[in-house]
Amino acid sequence: ALSILTTTGYASVDFELWNDQAKMILFVLMFIGGCAGSAAGGPKVVRQVLIARYTLLELRRTVHPRGVLPVKLGGRVVPEEIMRAVLVFFLFYLLVFAVCSTVVVALGADLVTGITASIAATGNIGPGFGGIGPMGSYADLHPVSKIILALAMWVGRLEVLTVLALLRPEVWRMMRW
Repeated sequence: ALSILTTTGYASVDFELWNDQAKMILFVLMFIGGCAGSAAGGPKVVRQVLIARYTLLELRRTVHPRGVLPVKLGGRVVPEEIMRAVLVFFLFYLLVFAVCSTVVVALGADLVTGITASIAATGNIGPGFGGIGPMGSYADLHPVSKIILALAMWVGRLEVLTVLALLRPEVWRMMRW
């Protein structure tokens, strides 16, 4: 579990043999990622905490619509623009995951392999479940699936917003060769 959460990529046991509840916990851990400031992949724990707090805040806001209810982290108020950036990041992260999963499954992978290959690539985790489990390999995937997963891995490592910023024409105009 620690290997998946920290995106180390090691598999000392075949967790494909574990029960479904344990595998579901590992699957959820794939969406969490490592700690902020670490070299681990995935969305990062601090973003997950901020999203959870923002969600709870919005639920409280339905009861107190005129209340001033800021999101706080470490006793400090998180600015709205930071919250917006976190939510946009997570939205695009899920979009990359969904598109990648759809393409990999459409190219012949079973649903479990396609979904976990996509989250493993986007989060730079390593092993997933199904054909790419801890004792499996990405070798049997369709060549186009491998290219899509490599792109997802690149996007996940650089982070989604960085890649989106790099794709903007004004960034390229500012560069002087």
